[in-house]
Amino acid sequence: MDNNQLTPALEDYLEAIFQISKMHKVARSMEIADMMKVKRSSVTIALRSLAEKGLINYQVRSFVTLTDEGMKIARCVNKRHNVLHDLFTKVLGLPQTTASAAACNMEHGMTSEVCRKMTALLSVLKKDTSSAHKLISDIEASAQKINCQNTCGFSNDTDTFGSDDTEVLTLNELQSGESGQIVKIIGVSSLKLRLQEMGFIRGQKVLVVKAAPLDDPIEVEIRSSHVSLRRGEAGMVLVKKL
Repeated sequence: MDNNQLTPALEDYLEAIFQISKMHKVARSMEIADMMKVKRSSVTIALRSLAEKGLINYQVRSFVTLTDEGMKIARCVNKRHNVLHDLFTKVLGLPQTTASAAACNMEHGMTSEVCRKMTALLSVLKKDTSSAHKLISDIEASAQKINCQNTCGFSNDTDTFGSDDTEVLTLNELQSGESGQIVKIIGVSSLKLRLQEMGFIRGQKVLVVKAAPLDDPIEVEIRSSHVSLRRGEAGMVLVKKL
């Protein structure tokens, strides 16, 4: 069966059965209802529909298992979700909850070609970490300059910090003697933690003491302390110029 013939809701049920089955080998109606936060009666209707399509083995008051065709589709849906989630968290720097919700909404309209290209992108970035860090930094810096309220007249983003007209730069872009206020730290968790431990937190003022040319470290003053940062690290710090 072509999974384009399935509704997003039925794809979600297949994915839930797949995830539960990985833990317990079989799925139960109650477990599916709990995972999807729906009523048992809704689960029953969905399971009957999936059974009629030959995607699950199901009888009332019995275990639920995926057929070979159902397993194929469920794995595909789950793969699309994971690819989107990784893209949103590792490249776009979105929080886990935001990434999960967005992936759930977008996975259903994602074609195999799109999934393949996104998987390739993630693979390339994983191998070339220096390029990945630069890309992440450039994306975040550009995103901070975009105000959805002004461009499309609508925004459901509750985080208004950085939404005014002040230009957001990376710490790399400040010259010697210039200062900025930290807007955000981006990049991998280990780097974020290291920078935060040195005092690089949102709202903190930072002064560039010495910006050496090319790839040499830059020296900054933060909380009355002088700190040397590699260019790659400084590129992860987004600031508003003061």
